[in-house]
Amino acid sequence: MYESRRPLWTAVAALTAVLALGGCGSASTDGDTSGTSAAGATAGATARARAAEPSIPSLGTATSGDPAKPVAFTGGGAVLRPDGSMTLPLDSYVSAPDETTIVLAENELAKQCMRAQGMELPASLLLTSGPEAPAPYVLYGLIDMDAAKVYGYREPSPPHRSKGGTAAAPAKVAPAVVRAYFGDPKKPGGGCEGDARKKLGGPNPTTLLMHVQELRSVSLGATYQDSRVKAAVSRWSVCMKRAGYDYADPLAPGHDRTLLGRGLPVPPGATLPPPSPAEISAAVTDITCKRRTGYLQTVVLVSAAYERELIEERARPLRAAQDEQKRKLRSAKEILRDGG
Repeated sequence: MYESRRPLWTAVAALTAVLALGGCGSASTDGDTSGTSAAGATAGATARARAAEPSIPSLGTATSGDPAKPVAFTGGGAVLRPDGSMTLPLDSYVSAPDETTIVLAENELAKQCMRAQGMELPASLLLTSGPEAPAPYVLYGLIDMDAAKVYGYREPSPPHRSKGGTAAAPAKVAPAVVRAYFGDPKKPGGGCEGDARKKLGGPNPTTLLMHVQELRSVSLGATYQDSRVKAAVSRWSVCMKRAGYDYADPLAPGHDRTLLGRGLPVPPGATLPPPSPAEISAAVTDITCKRRTGYLQTVVLVSAAYERELIEERARPLRAAQDEQKRKLRSAKEILRDGG
């Protein structure tokens, strides 16, 4: 029961490269940054070294400063909704249905590969949806007051779990099937999973989503180094300290194991207590301080501004990646239509 509402720090795997670029250290200690690409790190350093910070709309048009009201606005290429969901400029480049279509086609190709070896691909290894970007609360901290009053610093909805995955494979699938699908680490080649991706993706393994995720990482890194965001983080920290909480930035409380579930016992089979009154009180104070200090408005508008700059700077590779995505999507639809 309690494991179905995970603390926000468990989502850090989706954020390690972003935080490595951004220098927002509260969350980075829980993840491995070895996957950060050299190109991404270089671009991140360039973004951080900008002499001129991009302009953003006046915050007066984006906030009332009333802690009783959720933050909601449209401006500067960004949309922030009362429930904490948002749209930023790079989001227009990624289509979740398209990514899912490609994943399903890769499933079909992997099935074909497995059958050629006299094996069936178990349902537990099939993916049912494409990769997902980190939720806004993972990047910026808690946003939705209604969710915070119930779940504290836990994920506000049950985590999406795609069917299958390597973690479940060893217990449920024969070792020979696992090796055929994922590849033998002692031999060259990536198994049927890797072969399917290569067959659909062609000689260039870089995808549109990879381009977008790199730019998101660079943008977020620049955002957290922006003087306006640093000032907003400082105001938030001062507000929290006045209420008795000492945290350097809005990602820190969700990683504080001494806060999560404070005062309640750990149920059998769980790793943490459920959200306690102490945790919920801190989460409510957190969001109240964000609203009072204009933190959310600032960070979202600044993020959108850096994304717009990066889209302009990287227009040519983005267009090339879009063209490749269209080709891959056409192939995926043909594969699914023909049944592999």
